[in-house]
Amino acid sequence: VVGSGMATQTNVASRMFRALADAGVNIQMITTGEIKISALVSRDQAELALRAVHQAFTLDKAPADAKTWTQIRAERAQAADVQSVVARLRADALEGLTLTGISVSGTQARVTLHGVPDHPGIAADVFEEIGRAGILVDMIVQGFDGLEGSTSISFTTDEANLARGLRVAQDICTKFHMRSAHAAGGIVKVTVSGIGLRSHTQVAEILFKTLADAKINIQMINTSELQVNTVIDAAHAETAHQWIVSAFTQSLDSGH
Repeated sequence: VVGSGMATQTNVASRMFRALADAGVNIQMITTGEIKISALVSRDQAELALRAVHQAFTLDKAPADAKTWTQIRAERAQAADVQSVVARLRADALEGLTLTGISVSGTQARVTLHGVPDHPGIAADVFEEIGRAGILVDMIVQGFDGLEGSTSISFTTDEANLARGLRVAQDICTKFHMRSAHAAGGIVKVTVSGIGLRSHTQVAEILFKTLADAKINIQMINTSELQVNTVIDAAHAETAHQWIVSAFTQSLDSGH
């Protein structure tokens, strides 16, 4: 699901997860960005998942000012010439890299649930509970936790929500028979933003290597087409920012 304003909404993720749950679609992984929430599902459920989410957000209904494909093709035909079409196709195939920013968030907290049952609906249950508690979530990361049939889910939130977030997580843990819940504060999110990240893998490589060279441990990672995000200890925020800016400046200057 892609859209603006997600950073200030508490119910987008839970609506998406509930739509998938109601359709019987199991979520295998979750990752988020400033304008995007992504869920990995089985290929054979892809069409079902897409239809369910479209209906949940009424994306299956055309807006009043929507143009037909005939109108779009006619407008493109009038404006296009052979050279511009070739240039556009080349740009699409060989997407250029433009870095737009390197930033460090304010201090946050991370809450993690272990032993999350791996079945449809659990992510919706979790984030509906979090939403009802009024906790605004930034990053969400779900992945395999080493035990068959269970996953782990971590989310970040403002550090002011640390105690409340842990209480809610512990209640969720008890209610849904999960293994454990824990939380930690004093973290920050380091973000490298840009256009073309999808086709330039060296951006993540430079970021991770730079943090490693600075002896800074990465606690969480998530990515999108426009951002690579890492969570680190807040004590290293200034050092991380300086090293990363220097590393990318040198890389861009050298043309790599």
